[in-house]
Amino acid sequence: MSSIVTFYSYKGGVGRSMALANIAVLLSRRGLKVLAVDWDLEAPGLERYFSYYEITGRGTGLLRMLVEARDMGEIDENAFTLSVQCGGSHPLTLLPSGREQDDAYSANLESFDWGKFFAHGGGVLFEELRNRWRSEYDIVLIDSRTGLSDTGGICTIQLPDVVVAMFTANHQSLYGVRDVMRLAQRARQSLAYDRMPLSILPLPSRWGVQEFQETQVWLDRVVEGVREFYADWLPVSIDPRQVVETIKIPHHSYFGFGERLAVQEQGTSDPTGMGFVYDKVAAFLASDLRDVRTLTGIDPAVPETARPPIVRKRHSQRSVFREAPRREDVFEYDVFVSHDRSSTEAAIEIADALKRELSSMRGEETRLYLDVSEVVAGDHWRDEIRDAVSRSKIMLMLVTPRYFESDFAVKELNQFLERSSVQDEALVLPVLLAGDPLRLSKLVGEHVIIDAREAALLRTSKSASGRRPSSWHATIHLIANLLREMIDEAPSRPAQQTLA
Repeated sequence: MSSIVTFYSYKGGVGRSMALANIAVLLSRRGLKVLAVDWDLEAPGLERYFSYYEITGRGTGLLRMLVEARDMGEIDENAFTLSVQCGGSHPLTLLPSGREQDDAYSANLESFDWGKFFAHGGGVLFEELRNRWRSEYDIVLIDSRTGLSDTGGICTIQLPDVVVAMFTANHQSLYGVRDVMRLAQRARQSLAYDRMPLSILPLPSRWGVQEFQETQVWLDRVVEGVREFYADWLPVSIDPRQVVETIKIPHHSYFGFGERLAVQEQGTSDPTGMGFVYDKVAAFLASDLRDVRTLTGIDPAVPETARPPIVRKRHSQRSVFREAPRREDVFEYDVFVSHDRSSTEAAIEIADALKRELSSMRGEETRLYLDVSEVVAGDHWRDEIRDAVSRSKIMLMLVTPRYFESDFAVKELNQFLERSSVQDEALVLPVLLAGDPLRLSKLVGEHVIIDAREAALLRTSKSASGRRPSSWHATIHLIANLLREMIDEAPSRPAQQTLA
């Protein structure tokens, strides 16, 4: 086995560096030759997690290595590393950022021009570096910068075989990391170098355990949000939810103070501990994503009928997303939920409640489409939305003042208004969450408008008791009733239309 694994998160505060450090120690203790790289040059700090151990060497770190590669063309990357004695048969090799070792770090970081670096052979250098790392180490763990950046592209597209995509139970964190991983997988296909497809391991972190009901809701959202990434390595006989349930990293406030290692202070035997989960992930990475039993305890070779029954608790809500077989002569979705990006969190809460209410009313699953992308890139999202519009029976329009400024939202609306006019059916249900009703009336003409401004549907937080006001539930019930009637009266087959 020899692989390069990047730890990435779209947002900070997910415990990414901490997870990498713990897993690096566990892999080293398994007897593997491990290299840990701090590529978060703007906000480094990986090496501080190894303060428990003896660290030897005088390596000046990654940034100095890149500067010398830029200036001299050739480097010996081993001259820039440190050795960490953490109990394995081989020392753990650490390539720090260099902030603690290099007095010129800040000046070098400020003056480093990534564009010029790549224009003068930087891509070739990284390819050579990748090949050497794979030949010298059993596994390389890279701590990537968050968000979208030049260095993030190196760490998520060119260098890795696997990306551990970390996120918290937060809309921006979850859907942001999903969108960036989609971009990375597509960019990987056009890479100038031969590569296997990029494998992705979604890893929820800082998972609270106090609110059971909310936990079940978020488990559903996480599974549906990142389901596509399990297809490359998870046997079809295993539900992705079983993986998510077993490897979500619990939140322990103690480890939020300072740079502490759970596997050193807490060990790995406590099923409620962080070290227990880190050990599962380390074992899975050590197997090169082959031994799924290390994550779930399930042997894919054992027929499902021969396994012990899985006791599932009732979920209070189900996800608004659905994977369905594609047929051109049927609608893929019952309701297309149109909204502007400023109201995404409220739209998700509303759609969840409506899905539950509608499914109960109609006695069958109601299929909703809701775009919750955090990263919009090129025409890919337009194509996806255009397709969903044409494959949805009706539209639920959630309106705030920002809605009128969104080109995508207005195009979605115009598509449905055109279909309404041609088919002489009401296919749009506008719900005013905030803003001017007169402006909305001019936009939708004679369509019935639900004025929900007093119902506080935009409020995503619940009361201390975990409940919403009765006006919120009454408005959801009203909207669900109208949507049910519109779904029943809508044409039974999709129209062949596209967005302009």
